Amino acid sequence: MKEKIKIGIMGASGYTGADLVRLLVSHPFADIKFLTANSQAGMKMSDVYPHFSHLSLPPLVDISDANWDDVDVVFCGLPHGTTQNIIRDLPHSVKIIDLSADFRLRDPLIYEQWYDKPHEATELQKTAVYGLSEHYRTHIKDARLIACPGCYPTAALLMLLPLLRVNAIQAEDLIIDAKSGVTGAGRSVKQGNLFCELSDGMHAYGVGYHRHMPEIEQELSKIATQDVKI
Repeated sequence: MKEKIKIGIMGASGYTGADLVRLLVSHPFADIKFLTANSQAGMKMSDVYPHFSHLSLPPLVDISDANWDDVDVVFCGLPHGTTQNIIRDLPHSVKIIDLSADFRLRDPLIYEQWYDKPHEATELQKTAVYGLSEHYRTHIKDARLIACPGCYPTAALLMLLPLLRVNAIQAEDLIIDAKSGVTGAGRSVKQGNLFCELSDGMHAYGVGYHRHMPEIEQELSKIATQDVKI
């Protein structure tokens, strides 16, 4: 029988972390060893999400109490800008799958431009593989650090990259009109994201200046072998 992969999840109390738990508990070769959630440390996962009450899960702990020696891979569901400071000192034996934007952009100057702070783990950033598995599967297989794509980039790139690769479309004048559910904004309470504000409605945001734009342009430019702007 195949040996189970020992897994840690940082930021388990967020929407991303919770969905990771939902998926991994059904995976035959996944063994969740720790769950971190600093503000809910000491609580059970079922205290935060009652639909996990039927599962036997590790308690939520502070990141400082995580046992890195007991895991093969760690998923990072932390806010943008925080992952890089934590994972740069992890044991090299631990594979890292980062769901934030910290390692998606290859150019640290572009990261600083869009996220308003210098990148603090540039040497580690150089080793990151962009986690769009349909296009980087062989690279992902051997990578230690995988930078998972954002939601809009995943939708846009899966459609556009194959077309650009075979010159079925031109790389100029590309317009991406994408919609997202409100869970994409995370779990923090914001008035504009309340149910009563959004139910049965839609509004535009980030038009012409969205943080996912440089990520999409980076991958399109690589395939098109020219500077692509969307």
